[in-house]
Amino acid sequence: MNPGPDTATKIPFYTWQPPQKPINIQLHFDVVDRLLLEVMKGFGAVPRRGAEVGGFLLGTRDQSGDHLTVEIHDFEPILCEHAEGPSFILSANDLRLWNETIARLQASGRQIVGFYRSHTRDGLHLAEEDLNLLNEYFPNRDLVSLIVKPYATRASVAGFFFWEGDSLRSDSTYLEFPFRRKELGGGVSPLDRVVTAARFGQQQSRSTTGAAAPPAAPASPLLTPTLDPPPAPLPDPAKAKPARSGWVWIPLSFIFMLLGVILGFQIAISMRPRTPANPYLEAWNLALGVQRLEDRLVVSWDRTAPAVRNANRGVMTILAGDDSRRIDLSFNDLQAGQLIYRSSPSTVIFRLEVYPKDRTSVAETLEYRQAR
Repeated sequence: MNPGPDTATKIPFYTWQPPQKPINIQLHFDVVDRLLLEVMKGFGAVPRRGAEVGGFLLGTRDQSGDHLTVEIHDFEPILCEHAEGPSFILSANDLRLWNETIARLQASGRQIVGFYRSHTRDGLHLAEEDLNLLNEYFPNRDLVSLIVKPYATRASVAGFFFWEGDSLRSDSTYLEFPFRRKELGGGVSPLDRVVTAARFGQQQSRSTTGAAAPPAAPASPLLTPTLDPPPAPLPDPAKAKPARSGWVWIPLSFIFMLLGVILGFQIAISMRPRTPANPYLEAWNLALGVQRLEDRLVVSWDRTAPAVRNANRGVMTILAGDDSRRIDLSFNDLQAGQLIYRSSPSTVIFRLEVYPKDRTSVAETLEYRQAR
């Protein structure tokens, strides 16, 4: 059951109701908007496949006889360190957070009505690890499960799964639906209009993969490579003031030498490489960033980074509302260090992927949100 275009402004949710099943799930459109953003962040975190994300669905449930009505008006993500790869498989550390989140939500009176997970594997189904979580932590079998399969160039798809007595159909959903507000009859997403922060929020994910490079795509007229401004000229040595001589010079030189030693020591400490929290997702830093310039967004990266210096090509993927595009970058484009995005929606996801070797890539993703 989908609300028609004329009722989209009156009904704030999409109703999922498979034929001849005593269940309907009311999924609020703002949850679709925000949850899709989380899913796409994970999808851009790992080249080719993407990292899966998951968590709890919050709302209310009403059992009337054999008929169940579930209303979903919020969600709570569970961070996954992806110790076993891009799939949403929880480690011991993740399970501690899982338990703490359940206790915190129950203490606050917020009701967990479901479990959600993005799905970057084949098909659309519940995995064995999903069933293990549901059986162990929710033995009453009263949760619904939402699986979302993201796509870069078209609307993502999703499906709900629910218990029917003691059985759960996990290999496929009774009803797939597009996971995007517009296709569900909710109109244009407010994320395309609302501006939420003065600074861009960065959820950076860096990774390497052995996957082959994607096919070439035509360059976008909305993006213009630009070179960094030339460095300021060095001062003329001939015009430099001569150093003072005399008895004052000896103690000053000693002080300067001592300050230099201290400064060098501090720099050495600050530049000591950090052990990444997750070696699978943490690789070379591309220092991807965004800065607004009037009606344009300047997307920049570190052209001196090893991955960029050794790459002969790259791809910039841009997700902005309903618009999705891939832009090929040549070696000269990468060395320019920045691109200008001439469209300025309020929320944009940028993903830069470079190819230092023929079968290796390094990627980094960030989300930009315009200031309110």
